[in-house]
Amino acid sequence: MKRIVVTIVCVLLVVVGAFAQDQEAGSATIEDLYLSRDLEIQILRSQALANDLELKQLALRDIREMVEAGTLTSANDGVYVVLESLATEGVARQVRQGGAVINNFPQVRREAVELLGQIGGEQAVDTLIRILRDDPETMVLSEAAYALGTIGSNDNNLVSDYLVSVLLTENAKPAPDNNLAYSTILSLEKISAANGGLADPEVISALLETASSPYIRSVRRRAVEAIVNMRGHVAETSE
Repeated sequence: MKRIVVTIVCVLLVVVGAFAQDQEAGSATIEDLYLSRDLEIQILRSQALANDLELKQLALRDIREMVEAGTLTSANDGVYVVLESLATEGVARQVRQGGAVINNFPQVRREAVELLGQIGGEQAVDTLIRILRDDPETMVLSEAAYALGTIGSNDNNLVSDYLVSVLLTENAKPAPDNNLAYSTILSLEKISAANGGLADPEVISALLETASSPYIRSVRRRAVEAIVNMRGHVAETSE
């Protein structure tokens, strides 16, 4: 209870300072949201920047309610900036104490990534690709791969190229992660369906390699099914 009261007081102090500013928030960083005159954004910002897991989860809960209500749609929204920060928390922004990172919460990043997939948009795609490149946790990578498929965009094959890279990297491991591979396969299939098929032979090659890599049977079978379905997408488009 005491911690919550302190947090609210801190938020109100920040808001009072913000009201004295003449500038509106418009930057793409969570730090610049200090200038926001929106109390709701200030509270979310304070929760996101806290090193307390419970406060971050409260921010995610509130953002999820906004997404489900359809009130969070703009990629320039301050709430979106908070969500993007939570999706890279502990990787892009690290808080250290005694040499150890104290704000590394993979479960927070995973949930934030899921919400980015639901919101969609070019900014979300860029963030998710960066997460695929930088995040060390397979649970987060799996969610990021699936989220890209949920969005479905694939300009200049950028998304499918990254997903193929993830799949090939995983295939080369002696003990690859089944969930990451499965999520990536599903994502490639969703992107294929959204774009009239994936004609890139590297996609098919990666899936064929997956089908013969040391995964559990359901993953290998899903890779073969994805190839068949992708060919169907191309056939449907040409009709």
